[in-house]
Amino acid sequence: MPQTMQVVGLNDSSFWPIDSLTEWAPDEPLGPRFSRPLTARVGSGMGALTSFHQPFREPDASILSLGRQPVRPGWRALHLLSGSCGCSQRVMQHLLQRRLLDGVEEEIVVVDGDAPYLPGSSLLLAGLEGEGFTVSHIAAKDLPQETGLHGVPLLVFASPANKIAYVGGYGSTEDRDGEIFEQIRSGHAPKAFAVLGCAVGRGLRRNADPFHLKY
Repeated sequence: MPQTMQVVGLNDSSFWPIDSLTEWAPDEPLGPRFSRPLTARVGSGMGALTSFHQPFREPDASILSLGRQPVRPGWRALHLLSGSCGCSQRVMQHLLQRRLLDGVEEEIVVVDGDAPYLPGSSLLLAGLEGEGFTVSHIAAKDLPQETGLHGVPLLVFASPANKIAYVGGYGSTEDRDGEIFEQIRSGHAPKAFAVLGCAVGRGLRRNADPFHLKY
């Protein structure tokens, strides 16, 4: 039986100090400050690093500046992903399977760092572009600091007035972006899921993982 433990933040930094061999399992959606503790399953052996996830604080409204200007007024979705992140690749597969949401202009912003793409990421991105998703790229070193982007995958929905309607993760155990959008469109304010994934940029990776156990 795996052990369980509670993990809490020491301060208001962009990540929580965590054991290097853990797999995160949030009990429920978390707000942007992550005030509730998480339950972590403690693994053993280096193989556990392949499922090593980190929780990040969500960015503010300036994150919309990373996307292109909308072609026309309407709902927008930004998917902040990375070709070198396994969690992002899972989201790519999900998006390719579900295709475009009706009435939503969807853009995938790929954050390119110094790590190589995982096998298959380029093909997935090409497939998504073929399905009508806009795909753009930005170098991690060129990310404006004020956007507050620290980790991917990150989901953002913007209203026709170009105001953020949702910013957070895709779901704790499955990708629930379609469900999140339906809640927004029906006038509800869904709770934000924690952003669980990979650190963006060499500096944050060094701070989050000083012993290079994952990065």
